[in-house]
Amino acid sequence: MLQKIRENSQGWIAWTIVALIVVTFALFGIEQYAQSERTIIVAEVNGKDITGTEFLILYHRQKQRLHSQLGDLYDQIVQDEVLRTKVLDSLIESRVIQQWASDNDVVVSDEQLSATIESSAIFHKDGKFDKETYSLILSNNGLSVARYEYEQRMFLIENQYKELSSSSAIATQTQVKQLAKLQQQERNFNYLRIDHNQLAKKIKITKDKVADFYDKNKQNFITSKKVKVDYLLLSQQDIAKKIVVNEDDLKNYYQDNQDQFTSVEQREASHILVKVDNTGKDVEALQKIIEIQNKIKAGEDFAKLARKNSDDPGSANLGGDLGKFKQGIMVAEFDESVFSLEEGQISEPIKTDFGYHLIKLNKIYPKYIKAYKDVKNEVENSFREKEAEKQYFNLLDKLNTLTYEHPDTLEIAADELGIKVKTSTAFSKDGGEGVLASNSKVVVAAFSEEVMKNKINSSTIELSDISSVVIRINQIIVEKQQELAEVSMNIAAEIKKQAGIKASADLAKDILAKLNSGAKLEFFAKEGLEYQAKGWVNRQDSEVLPQIIEVLFKTPRPVGDKSTFTSAVYPTGDSVLIEVISVKDGSITLSKEEAEQLKMSVESTHSESEYNARISAIFESAEIDRKESYKTLK
Repeated sequence: MLQKIRENSQGWIAWTIVALIVVTFALFGIEQYAQSERTIIVAEVNGKDITGTEFLILYHRQKQRLHSQLGDLYDQIVQDEVLRTKVLDSLIESRVIQQWASDNDVVVSDEQLSATIESSAIFHKDGKFDKETYSLILSNNGLSVARYEYEQRMFLIENQYKELSSSSAIATQTQVKQLAKLQQQERNFNYLRIDHNQLAKKIKITKDKVADFYDKNKQNFITSKKVKVDYLLLSQQDIAKKIVVNEDDLKNYYQDNQDQFTSVEQREASHILVKVDNTGKDVEALQKIIEIQNKIKAGEDFAKLARKNSDDPGSANLGGDLGKFKQGIMVAEFDESVFSLEEGQISEPIKTDFGYHLIKLNKIYPKYIKAYKDVKNEVENSFREKEAEKQYFNLLDKLNTLTYEHPDTLEIAADELGIKVKTSTAFSKDGGEGVLASNSKVVVAAFSEEVMKNKINSSTIELSDISSVVIRINQIIVEKQQELAEVSMNIAAEIKKQAGIKASADLAKDILAKLNSGAKLEFFAKEGLEYQAKGWVNRQDSEVLPQIIEVLFKTPRPVGDKSTFTSAVYPTGDSVLIEVISVKDGSITLSKEEAEQLKMSVESTHSESEYNARISAIFESAEIDRKESYKTLK
């Protein structure tokens, strides 16, 4: 126990979430797990168990964190099997480090632990660590003080191990300059793309080849289990359409919500811009804008001067006209100037990130309330939406209750709520077409034990903020071996595709040999072999595929005037031959800030490599036994 923390703190704080308390990698105790320790073992590290409890603590926390970050995209992005594996890997890595620390007498003192916890702002009140704040936050999140402090101690031990690597990572000036040269390097290149589709067209596929492929890959031609579901869809939009409105309701709503139907003040302005390309041109740009200002004061026309002098391509030809806009649209300095001018007034030179501006305010369009007759449709739509929102949550509560109380039918809820029971198209665990079958939450529910095996209604599934659905199984379509006749055309297409990809790769290999013997890349251009002289590109070039950029900058430098060649494969299956003609290294003249950033980047790379090497070394000497139980543990 940390007596210092517990005796010298006081106060209270509102609720917070555990993700704000600690670093994700640390494991935190959850009392409900600790009170009912599972005996399931998910892994052994040098004979020491990692329990199901430890696994579930981190698994559920990581899952909750990802749900919070990704929202509705969670089910589309996160694969549960991958998440479980990463969680177990993290636990094993933690255990290996902890055992190493124990063997090498690496400890964290009470003073170190106290200092770490006391420095955490989440436990502060009035700028100081507070006991009641500390205890309340832990309690609200199901954490005991003892468990939390133990886990923090383990985290600090692991962090010490990592710091052993980072502290030894040093970047020399030579390495920093070399990295600068590489990062800013440009390469002059050409390429030849070999279209695998053109080659595939020439390949003949016999019935025997198709039959042989089918026989060897029958397991790939088994239709997945599919289901059709009956469902009740509750939609706020559908509710809105059924709401009966009258003129008095709409007029009252209009009067009560006039802010919604008020046009904000807008201003119409023109400007003349003199760009500042770099800091060295700042004074020059300011002098030019002052010269233009003096010409305007002398009586010259603002629009004519804008056409002649403005560096804004979007407005120069229009005499600098920017049209009308409301406050907050333009950058802050420009916006502030426009909304401080009187009609017809021209500003002093204004500096923004784009350069120097002279701004002329042409007209002010004052704020006004739109007449009811002009916005009646908007009023009605908004009124329906608000009323539907109120009804939606009431009806959603009824839907929950009725489908739960009558789990073997949707009809009772349908009759009560005035919704029709509909039936989906068939879909597999991979989903299907349509709003319902393409929703991962619906798919998971449909294939769950409760819905599929027990044949009961699902719980309410939220499709969006304004629509929810309850489903139940209508039909289960079992797996079936497809006959050769059903899949022969698909097999023939696949054989052709793979043969085309191989032919493209083989041809690339042959041409590469000829190029290295002195042949010119452009001589091989013909139908199906597209030649492109790309010219100079850098590593950030967005017009070249990342796969090509990666290969291009790994290709050896040309020696003298002799190009170097290599090959790559597009994601489409086309092979590409790349010719590097020449290379320009980047500048090694760096500002102090740039040099420091690159130094940190080199040190970070060294640190990561050192850490990975250390981890690999102790992993090799450790006995690790991963159990299958972690894959299904709930």
